Amino acid sequence: MPSSIREFIFESPLFDDHEHLWPLPTLEKDEDTYLSFLGYAAADLLVSFGPRHPLKSPYPAERGPEYDRIFFSAWRKSRNTGYCRAIERACQDILGVDYSEQNVKKIGERLKELKKKDALRFSTEILKNRANIQWAIKDAINMTEETADSLYPPFVRFAYRDDYLLVAHSRDTILEREARWNRSIHTLNDLVDGLMDSITSCLATKKVTAFKIGLAYNRRLDFGYPTQAQAEKAFNRMIYIKRGEKVLRVNERPGAPLEAPAIPLLSSIELKPLHDYLVHRYIRRACDEGMAVQIHTGYLAHINKDLRNINPMQLVPLFLKYPTAKFDLFHAGWPYTDELGAIGKHYPNVWIGLCWAWAMNPIRMEQGLDSWLDGVPHNKIIGFGGDTLHPLAAYGYAMQAREGIARVFEQRIRRGDMDEELAREAARAILLANGCELHGLNPS
Repeated sequence: MPSSIREFIFESPLFDDHEHLWPLPTLEKDEDTYLSFLGYAAADLLVSFGPRHPLKSPYPAERGPEYDRIFFSAWRKSRNTGYCRAIERACQDILGVDYSEQNVKKIGERLKELKKKDALRFSTEILKNRANIQWAIKDAINMTEETADSLYPPFVRFAYRDDYLLVAHSRDTILEREARWNRSIHTLNDLVDGLMDSITSCLATKKVTAFKIGLAYNRRLDFGYPTQAQAEKAFNRMIYIKRGEKVLRVNERPGAPLEAPAIPLLSSIELKPLHDYLVHRYIRRACDEGMAVQIHTGYLAHINKDLRNINPMQLVPLFLKYPTAKFDLFHAGWPYTDELGAIGKHYPNVWIGLCWAWAMNPIRMEQGLDSWLDGVPHNKIIGFGGDTLHPLAAYGYAMQAREGIARVFEQRIRRGDMDEELAREAARAILLANGCELHGLNPS
């Protein structure tokens, strides 16, 4: 018989701190196959294949029986992982069939039948009614048209994110922004003014509730403190590289297509003062707006990324420099989950979150949350974010999160660490109230 705290957790509305949901027109056009809601499980399958050339796919170019055979051979080796178990649960709960090679056709048919060419109704049914998600924060937008009512359900809000600009790498970046913003950019001040005006226009939609930094995919999180003059020097070098200088060019990088334009690039070391300066201006704007700064910490999506970039302890200087900021640190920092707990305990301007984490390593997140609840005030913990594209994958990740959170609170009650009343108060905060308060949204 389910415990009362388990029932409470599975019946409570959920705040989804981080999603990458497809726009409704994209979801509408999806082919509706077993691959549509695969999510991050694709990475575990690639790992199961073992060593291979990065540009050589283990799958045939064409979909068909051979593709299915190879895919589900890898699936059977990977279905023990959190990524895969969440997808199997979604398939069983929503489509009523097992996620298997035998059901390839049936999965597609049931997905089409459920969607019925109405992506809004489908998304609302899965996310709002079945997963009981009250609010979802969509990552990422940096243009007002990306917030149009026609693109997402009404319970979706947005995080402003512009990593491409924060790690500007060449004059090509500036030319793209001149075209997008319809303005000339000749100086660092011009670039910062353009960024600030872009943020202002997106905030005017009243749908943006946070700023996002996802730079762990591009660099280490050790942000320095350059002067404006140092940043200006790097900016000028980037857009005014002298003819004949010996610098890396885009089409000389491994994996770059041969037809890529030969754009001169400075090294990341040379550009670091510019990048760090832009990040600080970005954080200061978030502080001025009273909005949270979401930062990717911990594990990186896909495979073969540089996992040396991800330790959240690199961010400590930012917490000290900006005591009035609101930092929302993502993904439990995994595998640095204990470090993230220490950060959450020590810095009043930090919230620590479990978005994506329940999918990547559920048992470690149970251990992590249990530990955090012994060290961190429960109003500083954000319990869930799906971090995925398809509503079915988000549903599977949400159910996996509820299961893990329920186990943690059951254990704490059983051990005598909490009574039922405190457990319900803490669970409701972690599931919904903390996220709503951080993003300025109504929890009811």
